[in-house]
Amino acid sequence: MAEFRLQKDQYRHDKIRIRDSQAPLDKQFVAERIASRAKELGLKQSEIASAISMPKTTMGRIWKGENLPDSAALFPLSDILQVSPRWLLYGGNARSFVDAPDIDWVTLPVHDLARITGSDRGAAIDAMPIRRGWIDRKLRDTDDLWLAEMPNDLLGDIAGEGDILVCKDIEPRESELIDGSVYIVMLNEQPIIRRITFEAHAILLSTSSGRLPPIRVPRAEPPALDGSIRPVARVLGALTLTAL
Repeated sequence: MAEFRLQKDQYRHDKIRIRDSQAPLDKQFVAERIASRAKELGLKQSEIASAISMPKTTMGRIWKGENLPDSAALFPLSDILQVSPRWLLYGGNARSFVDAPDIDWVTLPVHDLARITGSDRGAAIDAMPIRRGWIDRKLRDTDDLWLAEMPNDLLGDIAGEGDILVCKDIEPRESELIDGSVYIVMLNEQPIIRRITFEAHAILLSTSSGRLPPIRVPRAEPPALDGSIRPVARVLGALTLTAL
């Protein structure tokens, strides 16, 4: 399973600071690029805040170089300033995406596992830009991807509590399941994250912590899923947070 390491404190405060062999962000330089581009376009700080539905106090802290724009604000801010998110964060020569769209990032929705049902995962609670190169190298798949926070340490070999899971929607059929892979499964209408293993007459839902016994769900003939479980997504990777 793909793994991508983040620094925990930086992620908590600045979700856009994804570390993948890239230069560290400088809040003051980001602020200077925002201010200079706004001046070129004749935009005031308050006008930008209003256009992207950001509180004026939040925009003020970004404008002063005290904070970075979070993942939910980065792309709307880039849109109104008519620059690429990468230029906004790191500078460089190629700043405009009007003629050259930003291809370095994929923005994925973040969903709350508690809101997932058998047929719907609810509205996104956030969005997070991920380097496209990492997705291409590690996952080789960009369709129907979304993110969710790991709620516990029951699969500590995959991700710890609070880490970010990269998920892909699947059809709720046994033929969609891969032996030994990790899935988000609705069990009696509750979402859980388990590794799925096939046995001769059952599907085993297990953790790696040893704190909970595995769940065995009988397999039907011909092969079909028991009505009590419904896989909704496969976990393809984890954005692992490393404490400072």
